[in-house]
Amino acid sequence: MSRWLNSPVAVGVGTREIVVGAGLPLLLRLRKPVPAAEPASVAIDDEQCCTEPGLLDALRTALAATPASDAALAEKVKAPQRSASVVLDDFWGNHAILRGDFRTLRARELEEIVLAHFTDTYGIDGESLLVRFCVQRGGRALFASAMSRALHDGIREVSASAHVGISRLRLGLPEMLNRAGPVADDGGEALLIFVAHELLQAVMIKQDRWVAYDAQRLFPGDADDASRLAELTEQLFERSATSTNLRREECRICLAGIETDLAPFEARFAAAIRLAQPAMDRSPAHRLMEYAQ
Repeated sequence: MSRWLNSPVAVGVGTREIVVGAGLPLLLRLRKPVPAAEPASVAIDDEQCCTEPGLLDALRTALAATPASDAALAEKVKAPQRSASVVLDDFWGNHAILRGDFRTLRARELEEIVLAHFTDTYGIDGESLLVRFCVQRGGRALFASAMSRALHDGIREVSASAHVGISRLRLGLPEMLNRAGPVADDGGEALLIFVAHELLQAVMIKQDRWVAYDAQRLFPGDADDASRLAELTEQLFERSATSTNLRREECRICLAGIETDLAPFEARFAAAIRLAQPAMDRSPAHRLMEYAQ
């Protein structure tokens, strides 16, 4: 029987492509290496790229692109519904790092604070958002994410129609931060920079704790221009460093995402290093799929 029938599904959702792969349970991955089934890749139509309808149409096609014989066999053997882990490009949501004293607040109170922040910052109706948040150890900072409730529900509906249940649906930045590891645990600060085709994101870290978050929309050509990225990173630093006494010349830059020349960053900051990440010869959606695995 094909592993597509019983295996969990890993889905990477980019802005221009969706990649669906057949995952493996953790215990099986730890036991021995198993060749992965070839992922299914579907491009989002150019006229619909970066739109929710385009994403949902491509997801429907990608889930249907799993081997046709498996679908027939699933019906024949009454295979159980597969589960899916989905990781989306951060273009599809928003993030924030809020600072304050959250130690005594309940989950519902924290949710109200997060919703108020996204509503005030982006002018979005709170009822249309689905938020997730995590309070940092010590209770003085909170990392929050928000995405369209309509998009969230649409992804679940499209998946259900393909006999796939969503077990986890997250934006990419939390996954990347989890894999970044300690980068400033020596007491110093660092600026983590995540480069994608449409978005440049910055997370200020001090003593392995969140300090600030900021993002900058990228336009065609920006992601391929290291000097332009370094210039935008300097702007993000200036906005993120307002709560610290850190000077640009003392700040380390840790880069992830699209590979770029480090020299323009080294010219503006104390140092620039490249974080370990999935193979760069893969598309952004494929790398997101690997995070979902």
